[in-house]
Amino acid sequence: MHKKMWFKHVCLTVIASLSIMAFQVPQSAKAADAATFQGLGKAVYAGKTYFENKVTTTTKVLVTPSDSLSSIQTKLDAGGVIQFTAGTYNLGVIKIHQSNTRVEVDRNAVFNMNSNILFDIRPATVTSPRIENVEIASIGPGRFTIRTNGNVGGDKRPVRISNVKNFAVSGINISGNYEGQPFIVLAPYQDGSPGTILVNSQQTYNPIFGLVPTYGVIQNVGATKIHGGYATVQMFGGNNVLMRNIDGDHGVTVRLEPGSGKDSDYISMSGPNLGALHHIALVNISNNNGFASVYLKPHAKLNHNITLADITSVNSAFAIHADVAEFKADDSVTVSYGGDTYHIHRQRGRFENVQLKGDITLTQQGTNKFAWFAISDLLYIDYSKRDGAGNYSDYAPSIEGTKRLTTPIVPVLMLSQEYRTDTIFSIERGNFTMDLGAANIQSIGFTHSLATDGGVLYREDGRTKTNKPLTAEQIMDY
Repeated sequence: MHKKMWFKHVCLTVIASLSIMAFQVPQSAKAADAATFQGLGKAVYAGKTYFENKVTTTTKVLVTPSDSLSSIQTKLDAGGVIQFTAGTYNLGVIKIHQSNTRVEVDRNAVFNMNSNILFDIRPATVTSPRIENVEIASIGPGRFTIRTNGNVGGDKRPVRISNVKNFAVSGINISGNYEGQPFIVLAPYQDGSPGTILVNSQQTYNPIFGLVPTYGVIQNVGATKIHGGYATVQMFGGNNVLMRNIDGDHGVTVRLEPGSGKDSDYISMSGPNLGALHHIALVNISNNNGFASVYLKPHAKLNHNITLADITSVNSAFAIHADVAEFKADDSVTVSYGGDTYHIHRQRGRFENVQLKGDITLTQQGTNKFAWFAISDLLYIDYSKRDGAGNYSDYAPSIEGTKRLTTPIVPVLMLSQEYRTDTIFSIERGNFTMDLGAANIQSIGFTHSLATDGGVLYREDGRTKTNKPLTAEQIMDY
């Protein structure tokens, strides 16, 4: 009897101990709750490596929705692997300033933006060394969500990337509200100083505009409610970047547009090469009910080696819209900064060696007018499909008011090329061409009476409001 009581006491003690352990997990054991994930690994396209995971630690620091912004920032400042669990986060700016940092996010996580930028990926200061080996990724298949929570035309940039080498951003759905900014921005690291500065009393291009993202990938990212003048992703500057599997509703999905061309555009004032776009590949880019999947405009930059492969749009105006630089041959801008006055001369830029590959398609589904177009596109709408008297005001405005609505126009619009027989670049004219030889260009569900090569229009193909061909003077009037 005594032995039975002793055995019963031991059993109860063991059960009680196990129960306590079940509810009091040591901190060291909590780390085991982190999901097993090692990021994208390696991003390769056409035999070239754009990104390679170099953060190999298996130690992961967990972040939960109950963590404060300051505690999250402290964890990020230490570098390594930081993993966000599922749940809803209401956060201001999250700064990623350390090299060798990977942010892993549960696909059921939702970020509500409380500031104009959420993930800010760049060195702490303009004089800090370039950061390397940085990644933001959704864990496994699927995408986590960022809600911009902004106003139409406002400033919301969920991800900003600058002066980082070997970077990756993947697995994000951005729920926008037609804010007046690109949602993912790749840009030179700017400190507010102009593109031209005085060095030993001599005006010279500001070297900070050469501090651009290089060797990286943006992959498996999408956005909704994109502003007509912006995009899911916009490159203001960068080298050796792969964008793959990017989608968007409304607006533009990817804009290759270094600068804005305005007199306040310091990027354009930094000369033709600093902050330009070089060695860029866009693969499987799509857009629905918007302006275009890909938009190109060089402003004052000389951009080189661009590949566009498998670009598709449904009920948008274009799959690819190539626009010309609009500066005069010698455009003068005066800027005052820090007590100094700068007289800056900008010339028209261009894209060189742009290759189209794979399927380039624009599809019309139904008869409703969902496609967005700009006033510069007005003369390229097929004459039989024009509204009213053919004035821009005769077309219904887009929901955010910057564009007008029609049915799909043409898969590729080459406003950058005056005549289809053009073969040379002109810095005075700002012209550039594309190599269409490896592309299968298709208009699906509609036709354009003047389109060639499966669906391409050039500047010469414009027609006046009375359906007359443009004169040589009108073709060159831009």
